[in-house]
Amino acid sequence: MKQTRRDVIKTTVGALVGYTLQSDYKMSKIQEQMHGEMDSNQLLANCWMHSGGTTPFRGAHGQREWSPLSLERRAQQLSNAGFSAIGLYHSDIENQINNNFDASNRRESLQQMKTVLEDNGINYVMLEFLVNWILDEDDPRREAERETRELLLETADILGADHIKIGNINGYPREVGDIRRKFADISDEFAQVDTQVGLEFFPVDPNINTIADAMEITEGIDNGGLYLDLWHNVKMDIDFNEIANLSSGDVVGAEFQDGYIDTNMSFIEETINLRKIPGEGEFPISDWISATRESGFDEPFALEILSEEYRRLSIEVAYQKAHDGGSQFL
Repeated sequence: MKQTRRDVIKTTVGALVGYTLQSDYKMSKIQEQMHGEMDSNQLLANCWMHSGGTTPFRGAHGQREWSPLSLERRAQQLSNAGFSAIGLYHSDIENQINNNFDASNRRESLQQMKTVLEDNGINYVMLEFLVNWILDEDDPRREAERETRELLLETADILGADHIKIGNINGYPREVGDIRRKFADISDEFAQVDTQVGLEFFPVDPNINTIADAMEITEGIDNGGLYLDLWHNVKMDIDFNEIANLSSGDVVGAEFQDGYIDTNMSFIEETINLRKIPGEGEFPISDWISATRESGFDEPFALEILSEEYRRLSIEVAYQKAHDGGSQFL
C-alpha cells in the first residue's frame, strides 16, 4: 500500500516519541513543524486576508486577484502576528512565480516559496480555487481552467498543501449524481499529491441548500469532504446542529469572519466589502466554532476577512487585528 505524506509524518513522529521526546510540549512542537500537523486552536491566514488590497471575482471594482506584496514580506509579518498557516490563491501564486522568483523554472520557484514559508514558521498550506471542475470535459470553460488546475496540483505537491478549496461560485445547475462523480474525480487527482479536496458551497449555488445536500456530493468520497465558511453558512441559514452532527472526516476545512445577518447589499458587494474582523459584527461565531469542532474537525481555522475598511490598513496592523480578533474565539 502506498504511504501518504500523513502516514510518513505519523510514523516519524511516533519514532521520535520512542527515542527522544520527554514532554507533551515537545511532541506538539514537532507535530507543528512537520507538514502542518496542527489543531483547531491555530489560525490560518486566508489569501484575501493577507493579500493587501486584493479581492476575488476578477474585475470586481477593478481590483486584481493577485497581491502586489512579495510572499516573503507577507510571510514575515504573518509570523510576527502569530500565524503559522496560510492560504494561497492560484493567481497570486502565478504572479509570485513570474515576478518574485524564477519564472523559467516553476518547480524551482515553488521550492523557493516553500523555503520562504518554512523560514517564517509557516508549515500548513491551503490552496484555492477551482470553479469549472463541475462542467463537462468538453466544455471550453473547463478546458480554459486546465492550466490553473495543473499549477495547483504542482503547488500542492511541492508545498505539501493539506487541502484545496473548490466550489460552484458561478452557480452552474447540475444533477447531483454528476456533481458527485466529478467531485470524486478531482479528489482522486489531488490524492496523488496527498492533498484533500474541500467543497465550499454558496448561496448562489442552485444545487446545495443544506448540509444534507452537500453531503450527497461528498459523503464517502475518499480524499474529499466539506469546506465550511461561516459567512455562507449564515447567509444560507444553515442549521448549526447539522454541522455538529457530522462525523469525523466529513469536514476538510473551515473558515470564519464576522459580519451582519441582514443587509441591503448584493451578494458580491457584501462578500467582498463587508466581512469583518471577528468581534466586530453580529455573527454567532462561538456557536459555529463549537458545532464545527463537535463534528470532529481538528485542523486550523482559517480567517477570511474582506472589506474596504480592512484593505485600507497596513499589513502590520491588519494581520495583528485579524489574529487577535480570531484568537478570542478559539
